Amino acid sequence: MPRRAWATMLWFLLAGAPLPARAAGTPNLLPLGVVTQASGAHFNAAKVSAGSTIYDGDGLSTEAEGALQFRGSAAQLYLPGSSGVTLHGLPMRTQAQLQTGTVVFSTAKAAAMEIIADEALIRPGADGPTVAQVTMIGPKELQISARRGVLQFAYAGETEKIAEGASYRIVLDPPEAAPPFPQRPPVKAGRENKKFKIIVIVAVAWATEWALHEVFESPDRP
Repeated sequence: MPRRAWATMLWFLLAGAPLPARAAGTPNLLPLGVVTQASGAHFNAAKVSAGSTIYDGDGLSTEAEGALQFRGSAAQLYLPGSSGVTLHGLPMRTQAQLQTGTVVFSTAKAAAMEIIADEALIRPGADGPTVAQVTMIGPKELQISARRGVLQFAYAGETEKIAEGASYRIVLDPPEAAPPFPQRPPVKAGRENKKFKIIVIVAVAWATEWALHEVFESPDRP
């Protein structure tokens, strides 16, 4: 093993810190946070466990019955089963690109976290405790729920606010004459613009209550 890698590993062991998920010696990368809970979960192609440090560009995913929780400096994420994100460190915030499935996020700072899903941007609408869930339910089709706090949704230059307690199903780039949607939970009448169509959902299934307990336990101290 190269001398630099040995030195890095020795530093972590002496400091009592968890070893990074990325191989030691990776240059010029700052950690984004750590995995705090993991079951049936992966870092890139490898199994991941609680205590692993995550860096810019790393991917996190879960198996069908898996779950993972990640804690950053000012936000935390939860992935239920069959979900995946890629994390990026941006100035003053963390960006999570949702690749598949569902992500729940919690933060108290509007600028601390943003979610990218199918090129749409979802982030807190204001400072204050925020808990939200974003799900990719089909090609160009998202389900977004604001459990706590207001969200801001943006796509192709158009924006929309999602009020606290609201759940939307959003179709991106809808055709002019779309066929009826498959059977879904009851919905209210929606609205649309040229870039996306919004349908207000009356009932929505959240990720496990365990996850909600974790993100609600201290939403202003993620």
